[in-house]
Amino acid sequence: MKKIAVIVRNLPFNTRRNAEALRMSVGLTLREDKVTVIFIDDGIYTATPTKPEFINIPPPVKEFGALSMLKCRMLADKPSMEKRGIQEILENITCVEREEIIRTINESDIVIPF
Repeated sequence: MKKIAVIVRNLPFNTRRNAEALRMSVGLTLREDKVTVIFIDDGIYTATPTKPEFINIPPPVKEFGALSMLKCRMLADKPSMEKRGIQEILENITCVEREEIIRTINESDIVIPF
């Protein structure tokens, strides 16, 4: 079993990268690997309760639901949240300090930045 960290760091509404990162994370769980999704920098907005359907972007509800159901660890970088004034994130996503993010990345066998 390998530890895989998927890093989401871009704004969610001007690219499909974040949605693809979530979809790929779901796919990575099909093996016995342990997948952790990390929301950092502007990617933190992906972890907030938004209404992307207002701008004709499908919300990633299925992906978040699947990742939660598969007990995939999802981490939100606290300094990124504080810098952007974000106080609320989706359930099943854990707000952690930067040191925890760094430790998770360092302990991962594979790191996939998006």
